[in-house]
Amino acid sequence: MSLNDRVARRWSDARRYAFIACVVLAGGLVARHAGAQPVPPRLAREFRAAWISPTEGGDWPSRPGLSVEEQKAELSEVLDRAKADGLNAVLLHVRTAGDALYPSRDAPWSRYLVGRDPVSLGEYAGYDPLALAVAEAHARGLQLHVWFNPFRAMPPDDLGRPVAGHVTRTHPKWIRQYGKSTWIDPGIPEARRAVLDCIMDVVDRYDVDGVHLDDYFYPYLEEGTITRTVKHGKRRLRITRRVTLPFPDNASWRRYGVARGWTDRGAWRRANVDDFVRTLYREVKSRKRWVLVGISPFGIWRPGHPQGITGLDAYAETFADARRWLREGWVDYLAPQLYWPLDNYEQRFTRLDAWWRSENVLARHVWPGLFTMRVGSRDDPWAPEEIAREVEALRSARQGTSESLGHVHFRLRTFGEHLNGDSATFGDALRVAEYAQPALPPASTWLGAAAPAMPLLAPPSEGSVQQGSAIDDVAHPSSLTRAIVVASPGDAVAVRWWLVQTLGTDERWRARLLPATDGPLALTPTDTLRMAWIAVTAISRTGVAGPAATWRVQR
Repeated sequence: MSLNDRVARRWSDARRYAFIACVVLAGGLVARHAGAQPVPPRLAREFRAAWISPTEGGDWPSRPGLSVEEQKAELSEVLDRAKADGLNAVLLHVRTAGDALYPSRDAPWSRYLVGRDPVSLGEYAGYDPLALAVAEAHARGLQLHVWFNPFRAMPPDDLGRPVAGHVTRTHPKWIRQYGKSTWIDPGIPEARRAVLDCIMDVVDRYDVDGVHLDDYFYPYLEEGTITRTVKHGKRRLRITRRVTLPFPDNASWRRYGVARGWTDRGAWRRANVDDFVRTLYREVKSRKRWVLVGISPFGIWRPGHPQGITGLDAYAETFADARRWLREGWVDYLAPQLYWPLDNYEQRFTRLDAWWRSENVLARHVWPGLFTMRVGSRDDPWAPEEIAREVEALRSARQGTSESLGHVHFRLRTFGEHLNGDSATFGDALRVAEYAQPALPPASTWLGAAAPAMPLLAPPSEGSVQQGSAIDDVAHPSSLTRAIVVASPGDAVAVRWWLVQTLGTDERWRARLLPATDGPLALTPTDTLRMAWIAVTAISRTGVAGPAATWRVQR
């Protein structure tokens, strides 16, 4: 059933940010309807997401400098792919390196949008890619989380010199050149505050479902070449050696570290990152408590945790104490990057997943990141079925527990690739293998456990469904006046989504997740074509579902 047959309006200013949805729970019988009422099947709960980035051969936009219309068309295709392949969330990269994929007073337009040498930005007047992405994702029943690189100041791709308004030009004293990368120094309090302000600007202005950070805090260590000349008898010799480069934060260390009593530079750096993460969580919750905060750290916290695990020490190298963030409750979900195959010689995937879960003392979400793009790699690619095996391993490990299910794919573009000459895309195959049945993202009850009441279903009364700006109005201009049943919230609990389930005359259930807007949900004859029953469930902002209400379609 087409999503273009949807009409949604929300009806109360008090529910300004509520969304309309339905989750299938037991019951929901309405006495006035005759006949035995069916019970809709309960939908699974699993976070099925993918990262979408413009960097390094982008998911969206596919390349810099596309016209606005080309960007819009590509965005529709990308989100259609995510929906068709069984995902229920996307993590959209909106700040790659001191830039913005949305109109901002604090950062210039991203070069990934406008290109290396834009002739004119006139076509961007009135264009808001992020607002469009939020609306289009929600119209497809997808959550949208905004993904930020907080401290990277220049992108990994060569996109030319920084433009006016870029942080490297407005605040050069915050900038540190480190090897091949350019960084905002996290040790400068004013710099951390400025980055937080950029993130909070997005939280305030957009109806996003989550704020997401990846593993870049302090940079990963780089090596450089040092050459010196020494005298050897009557000759002078040049000696070259490779060394690990130190991060050049001596000035901020002296001013904000030593001057304030710190003696351990590593501990001070970790405290800077901790302060950033803690403040971000507190401020997001003070504005919009239901907006999730998630971080995707490197998969190994420290070598030896668990015993026998070796590898990079994120605690000491990027100064990311992700275990503390999870244990302190400074995140709603953690997506540790478990970028190893199941048969890794240290069994890193399964053992690290178990370790991170053992550290989850507050019962938040642990939804690992999967190295999905590796199946399409030119160099030493993984077998295409590896990702399906990892999804199954994560599910099996949580079976019989109260832990939520979920994972995030890096990255979405792999879903559209044909691997090993297959006629089906990777995403098609994964949907058949693992996502044949739809799933809703898990609830986050620590942010609010109240369940919405059973929705109120009734025939539309005159004036109850008003003209407005729903996405479907252009395609179906008369749909708002053709409603046969209207769903409204049953109480004051804000509704974010409606999940509408329909039982067809073929005795098969079908489900659609629809966003709540500023009026009641209107279902039209098109929605009920060849349908015998409708079940509607309201889902709160925090993902908690109420009881379903059912309606018999009159013939």
